[in-house]
This record gives sequence, C-alpha cells and structure tokens, in this order.
Amino acid sequence: MDNLIQSLKKDFKEKGFDIVEPFRVNEYNGAALHKLNNFEIEDATGIIIGCTKNFWKHFEEFIKRINEIPKDPMNSFVIDTIENVIKNNQKIQEYEHEIRYDFNTPASGKYVHIQTCGHFAGVAAYDQDVMWCVHPTYGLWFVFRSVVIIKINYEGKSPVLPPKDLLSDFDKSEMKKHTQIAIDEGWCNLETRLKIRDACPIGKELYRYEGDMFDYFYPLKRSSKSVLEAMLVNNSNSNGKSEEQKE
Repeated sequence: MDNLIQSLKKDFKEKGFDIVEPFRVNEYNGAALHKLNNFEIEDATGIIIGCTKNFWKHFEEFIKRINEIPKDPMNSFVIDTIENVIKNNQKIQEYEHEIRYDFNTPASGKYVHIQTCGHFAGVAAYDQDVMWCVHPTYGLWFVFRSVVIIKINYEGKSPVLPPKDLLSDFDKSEMKKHTQIAIDEGWCNLETRLKIRDACPIGKELYRYEGDMFDYFYPLKRSSKSVLEAMLVNNSNSNGKSEEQKE
C-alpha cells in the first residue's frame, strides 16, 4: 500500500494537488451518516485529495488547453485532473476503486462528508465549534477536492489525528462570528466569507490566495468570468505571436 500511496502523491503533486493522504474507510463510516463503499472487505483504504494555491497554474493551463470557459470551470478542471491521474497510475489500476468529489450531492448516491475524511486522514481537524477544518500549516487556505476508495486493506496504524487546539479563543470567536453572519446571509456575501478565512492566522502569510486566483475565488473587483476571459485573450495573443515568429 505504501508504494501505491507514494506513487499517487508524486503524480498528484505534479498537477498541483499537494494533499494526498490515506485513511481507514471503517473509521470514516463509523462516524459519518453517509457511508463510503468498503467493497465488502475487512478494512478498505480511502485517500483524500486536496490542494493549496499551488494548483492554480495547472488550472490556467487547463483553461488555455480547452480554449473555452466550461459551465463549471473549477469542477471541470478537478474532474479532468483527478480522473487522468488515476487512469494513468498503473499501481491503482490493479485494484477496484471509486472516485467521489466534494461537490457530489446526497441525491447522487456518492456524497461524502469530506471534512470527516480529512480528519481521519490526519490532515486537518474538523473543529465543530467553528464548523471549519483547520490545517496546522495551511490554516483555511486549502481545499479538499476528492476521495478515492480502493479495494485494498489498510496496512499499519491509523493516521495520527490532527490537533484540535490550533486556534486561540479569540481566533475561534472571530471565525464563529463571521461564520454565523455568513449563514444568516445565505453564504452570498463574499466579503464575509473572506473574513472567516482571514480570521484564522495560520497559513495566511504564505498560502493566502493572490492575484488572478484571489479575484477568481473572491470576485470583489472583477468577475470570475473576466479572469478566465483574460486567460483566453492572453493565450490567443501568445499563439498569434508564435505563428508570426514561424513566418
């Protein structure tokens, strides 16, 4: 199993996904309402996949490659990247497996409470007080994107659960305050949602989004669509220059 995990970590890191960690499906199923497929084996292995801001250049390359703006750009990129990595990884192809995404709904039959997976993988503590997963290095500046369940028994000890005491009482109170405001606003106010993340001091200096990436996820000054349109214009201009150079 270790060789499988290491090969997936390497392949996903090359695509900008720097969180790839295993967990016991049985431990998740014991705590979650919506269960994962354990393939009717004793102790199936789950792998959680996520990313920090390091994925952004790969997202730009994806948009330029398809040369259009899909209906759901980010989910399209995530599906394209994860399914291609899985398809091309020879080690995982030896086992039956299933992919689930953070955007799968309960009605789809593939819903996963992805924060709970992250908790049992030892990646980030799901703090019920603030209703957020806090990573000891990235804080709130990361995203869980997918879970892969593999028909192979988990080997070794369970991952060490992440610490829950990462935040001060003041930081927690600020996060709780802004989270409640966001709930009351129906999560439609981007400035409030940004205040939640900025209330967590961990990881903010190194991993806070910036530039086009910030504007895409927090379109306070320009729309997400305009960020993507600018990518395509720059791509078109670059291709045009390349053709001129050939001539």
